[in-house]
Amino acid sequence: MEATCVAPPETALSVDPGLSAVEPFFVELEKRLDALLESRLDALEARRREDERQALLDRFAAGHPDFRTLAADGSLEAQKRANGLLDDVGAYFAHHLEAERRSRDDALDAARQEAATAAEARALERLRAKGLARTLSVAPAGAGRGQGVDPDLAAPEKFGGVHAVLAARLAARRRCAGD
Repeated sequence: MEATCVAPPETALSVDPGLSAVEPFFVELEKRLDALLESRLDALEARRREDERQALLDRFAAGHPDFRTLAADGSLEAQKRANGLLDDVGAYFAHHLEAERRSRDDALDAARQEAATAAEARALERLRAKGLARTLSVAPAGAGRGQGVDPDLAAPEKFGGVHAVLAARLAARRRCAGD
């Protein structure tokens, strides 16, 4: 006898006509469920990131005591409006940089003003000294008034100072005038 292999009879998948009618409903339900899960996971991740950010912000505020004050008075919001790239911490540092710049500019302006005042005082003193030297250099009736420098006024410290030289000249003039 010969052995013949007989293939098992093929079983055809039977499709239940009632199941095929609800299959699109289950596919749509699965899509909606996937979208709902994805949106919930995204919301959960966003909440986790926000909680982490808030914890970092609280830690930063603990190390910088004026942070909460600046946030409350609107200084940080003004910085963020001026530069849209800044967050709270960036606005905090931008505020401090601006305050430092203003302070430095004010100090520089004060130093410039002080230097200008001192330079003006020195210039006036030099003008007064030159004017005094010119008027006292030659006798008032002389033709070369103000042109020559007397040796006693060129170096008054040799003759006891400016006041001593002027007093000696005044005395000499009075003697010449007959007083």
